[in-house]
Amino acid sequence: MKNTENLVVVHLSATAVYVVIGSVVSARDIRIMGVGQVKNSDFYQGQIKHRERLQGAIKQAIQEAEDTANCRVHSLWLTMATPELLSKNSAGNVRVEDEFVRAKDMVQALSNAKSQDLSSEYYLMHCCQQGIYIDNQEFMVDDAIDMVAHNITVMYHMMMMPVAGRQNIQKLLQSCDVGIDHIVFDAVTSAEYSLMSEERQQGVCLVDIGASTTSICVYKENKLIFTHCIATGSHEVTMDISADVGISMIEAEKLKKSHGTVDVNSVDPSSFFLFKPQGSGDEINIGIYNLARIIEARYVQIFTEVVRQLHEADLLGYIDKGIVLTGGGSAIKGMIPFAKKLLKMPVVLSNTHPAISAYNHFDNDESFKQLNLQVNDRAYQTAFGTLLYSQSEQFRRSEKSEPEAIQKNRVTGVFQSAGQRFASVLKKIL
Repeated sequence: MKNTENLVVVHLSATAVYVVIGSVVSARDIRIMGVGQVKNSDFYQGQIKHRERLQGAIKQAIQEAEDTANCRVHSLWLTMATPELLSKNSAGNVRVEDEFVRAKDMVQALSNAKSQDLSSEYYLMHCCQQGIYIDNQEFMVDDAIDMVAHNITVMYHMMMMPVAGRQNIQKLLQSCDVGIDHIVFDAVTSAEYSLMSEERQQGVCLVDIGASTTSICVYKENKLIFTHCIATGSHEVTMDISADVGISMIEAEKLKKSHGTVDVNSVDPSSFFLFKPQGSGDEINIGIYNLARIIEARYVQIFTEVVRQLHEADLLGYIDKGIVLTGGGSAIKGMIPFAKKLLKMPVVLSNTHPAISAYNHFDNDESFKQLNLQVNDRAYQTAFGTLLYSQSEQFRRSEKSEPEAIQKNRVTGVFQSAGQRFASVLKKIL
């Protein structure tokens, strides 16, 4: 393969560390060369619970991916979720000095937006440019470089995390002998994998239900306008089953997958089955309807919180295409009929992405078959989405605000205040 770029992604979740090595031919052709997956529960709700164990899992997952891809990893993209995420739509205003908009003006716009909306306790984890207003024009453009202007206002969606959390993540990865190229919020990378252009244009909400968190992002007119992370996920469902039935978490997880459903209406209230916990001589009589009610109650809580967040941000009227579900927690039986009835809007599950494929660089068929199975595993979709995001127009536009070659000096000038309410900023964006 010529003119390709090998990129590495680490996805930290509450149940495993996922590593993907992809050969990027183009935005429509990304060939997976190697993957690694190590079960680990030491990154929970965005927090490092046990540093040494997590470090070992990351190293092992990287090693697995390196061995499959036959290459070495030095730096990577990291995708993760944290309930400590603080998101805001922001604006950076700049007076253009050279008549034509230059790269330095875009850098200054982001610097000005950060000085207004980024406190010293937070780090700009991920930033998506929404568009640029030139002078007094009523519509936004995607790229203003080399255009004639007196002033520009660049609109951003800023995703921030506490500085201490960012430092801990950076030290963790450094201890694994790799550097971090970019950190991205996992809902955005999942959206890159899961959402179609038409959905982003008309208005859609992606809900990524993980084990310990539920991540949300909303797109309208192809712009990211809202992100949020809820500190609840499918792990709580397992905990509820464990407590109610009186079995271990491992057994509860098996029970959830084998007999669980979130669609209570599909269950016969009189049906039951006998369940024998491992290591026990006694069988437990479990009602399928009761199990479904336990599962339903927790998912009602999760979706109620999602809707509350959308309502508070005044976004329910913007998502004409409804909700797209992804993440391991969305794969439970009965999810679509349950969610449609509860939310009273269109709900679909994410599909596989046509640009992602397994690359056959092996000298035996068995290794390629194994890699092909992993490429079709939903657990890797967030990591694959990061590879897609690296080639997206969204990333390329946002990168123009942060060219490393340009010194980011702070300009003191009189600029319009960005202390607006979310709704008024949203009207300016859309």
